[in-house]
Amino acid sequence: MEHAWDPLLAACQEMARARGIPQILSLWQPISGLDPLAVLARQLGSLPPSHSLGYCYLSHPTQGERVRVLGWGSLRQLDLSGKGRFEAARAFVQGLQPHVHSAPGCTPESPRSQQERPLCFCRFGFAPNSGGGAALVLPRWQLLQVQGELTVARLNLEIGPESDPAALAGQIAAFFARMQRLAEAPLPAWNAWKPQPPPQVAVAEEALLARIEKALQAIQVGSLEKAVLAEAVDLVLPSPPAIPSLLAYLEAHHPDCSVFAFASESEGNFPPQVFLGASPERLLSVWQGRVQIDALAGSVARGANGHQDRMLAKQLLRSAKDQREHQWVVRSIQEALGRLGMKPRISPQPRLRRLANIQHLQTVIEAELPAGVHLFDLLAQLHPTAAVGGYPQQAALQWLEQWEPFDRSSYAAPLGWVDLQGNGELVVGIRSALIEGKRVRLYAGAGIVADSKPEQEVAEIRLKLQALVQALALQPPDSLGW
Repeated sequence: MEHAWDPLLAACQEMARARGIPQILSLWQPISGLDPLAVLARQLGSLPPSHSLGYCYLSHPTQGERVRVLGWGSLRQLDLSGKGRFEAARAFVQGLQPHVHSAPGCTPESPRSQQERPLCFCRFGFAPNSGGGAALVLPRWQLLQVQGELTVARLNLEIGPESDPAALAGQIAAFFARMQRLAEAPLPAWNAWKPQPPPQVAVAEEALLARIEKALQAIQVGSLEKAVLAEAVDLVLPSPPAIPSLLAYLEAHHPDCSVFAFASESEGNFPPQVFLGASPERLLSVWQGRVQIDALAGSVARGANGHQDRMLAKQLLRSAKDQREHQWVVRSIQEALGRLGMKPRISPQPRLRRLANIQHLQTVIEAELPAGVHLFDLLAQLHPTAAVGGYPQQAALQWLEQWEPFDRSSYAAPLGWVDLQGNGELVVGIRSALIEGKRVRLYAGAGIVADSKPEQEVAEIRLKLQALVQALALQPPDSLGW
């Protein structure tokens, strides 16, 4: 029996023979009703107890729509540790490009789907040698869903000079048939969460206040203008959280945030490590040479009612301390772009960014990417901005290395997706948690400037920690069978 993809397989295999190395054929089909989180739930639910699944999930709002991308299984992977990690990431993507051949599936194409390409997912550590999990992955399987449109299911398939075309054709048919079956299955009842008492979050207040005082002393003597202190809080839950349900909850309750989860495969009986969160901060978006960056710094709580909310917003907009903290972030981004010869467009005044439980000052910065400059070149200059590290950049990093008592892992680091043409969407891994079975480490931070008040900064960190505490307290309904 002949299939529509047989000529594509034959052409790719011929190219593999001519070049002497395997090629990658990327096939896709649009499928109606295919929910990425439901697929993730079924994949996780089908695993034996001793197995784990490596996967990457990013759901971000853009132009009034939510784009949800899921990848699982690793076809090509690069460890992203060490000082040359951004250069290595660029070389990895550019080295893949001539060997990945994208072709449409055998069902009618939607105009939006024609723009989609195979994606690589990246998760960096905050520091070059931060703890494990930092990687750049081209997944075997990928789903991309734009709100209100078909989901694009994609299979990335390695074809070597000696590959069996019949076996490869069977893999293709099996994948798309499975995705079609999952699309026709009932969706999980994502809203049927069972509320539980939230876990107690115990911030080590005395030690945190002492670090804030040390930062203020460094600022007073002029070695720093701003330092962003992070706090890590460890919890033990009654049972491991159901990750797909947790992600669905975060999407529903934090619709203006980018929701993410990056899970690495584990060995033996150790639980997989999952880094997830709901980030309000887009670090970097690149599309066809157009760059957008968020400067997000300066915070206040939401009010209990409309009047109080407006009063708090006015207080934030008029706060000299928060305006100063925000401008250090804008300045650090402007300097990073300037080092690459870029001339950013920056609005003169920050605007208000309202989230579920907190309000921020935000400035959107736009620029054009110069010829020959890759997304990862820009990322190497940007990270860490003054929103998550401090200012000046190197002095702040040295201070954190000396005084911060834990490894940030991927907290406040870049993560997201890039395509082989250098487009991408990267967010900052804040409002996040590192989950290993029942053990959870929550992260939050606050920016310290000259007139910061230590008790207020501790209160801000407590407020930010609450974004995930409520979600971790939920249990999915038993009928989901996870």
